[in-house]
Amino acid sequence: MTSNIQNFLFIALVTFSAQALSDVIIYPTTGLNLSATPGFSSDSSLIFKPSADQTSAVQYRLTTFRVNDRDVDKSKFKIKTLYSSEFKPLDRYQLVLSGKENENPVNANFKFEPTWFDIPGVYSGIISSDTNTSDIPIKITVNPITTLSIDPDNFKITTSTTNIPKIREIDVIFGSNSPRWDLYVSAENLIKNTGDRINKDRIFVRIKNDSISGSWLALNQPTKLISGYATPPTKIATLEFFVNANKLEKTGDYLGKIKFLVKNY
Repeated sequence: MTSNIQNFLFIALVTFSAQALSDVIIYPTTGLNLSATPGFSSDSSLIFKPSADQTSAVQYRLTTFRVNDRDVDKSKFKIKTLYSSEFKPLDRYQLVLSGKENENPVNANFKFEPTWFDIPGVYSGIISSDTNTSDIPIKITVNPITTLSIDPDNFKITTSTTNIPKIREIDVIFGSNSPRWDLYVSAENLIKNTGDRINKDRIFVRIKNDSISGSWLALNQPTKLISGYATPPTKIATLEFFVNANKLEKTGDYLGKIKFLVKNY
């Protein structure tokens, strides 16, 4: 009598476990792993292979999405399937399987387009279905990016004096997805082809129309000019340069470089 009861319990447990198994196999089984950079679209795909027993529709959505222990807007991550004409946000359920595939695999494309305000780091999340199919882990690495250009990128400065400075204006176009940054400027000594030179401590810069600090700053060492937060590429300042003249210096063209350095936090 005892033996019959044990066999009955064993069969019941096996039946329950079989019912809990998924009727959909997802490839790759490791989930999604993407690398993304602001200004570019990052995409990948998964294959959903239903069994013959999968005759009901299956929908998926992003249940968690975080970076640095902070929630991220789930609508940024999107999906496009056989049943959608465009990418749709995964902050809500989206149809992946209709239940009429007859074991035919279905391809689903995923896309993440980071903005310049999405901080660098590893974004992790879970895609879950409205049935008993397996969860899908996702990992998106948002790369740090900083861009800087000046207009014009080559320029001449005529020497002058602090009393009547001859100013050369330069626009700075800058973008970064770092939460905070500092922009530094420095200069090289200006060298003539004869070997004569103008020391870099006589090259000066200031921010045009800066009401806080409009004084000239010597560029004999890296000088912090601007601090800011994550921003798409935009003109952040117009800089004014001048070179303080020395009457003993020989006339001619002196060549050198103005250097821009960025410190990201």
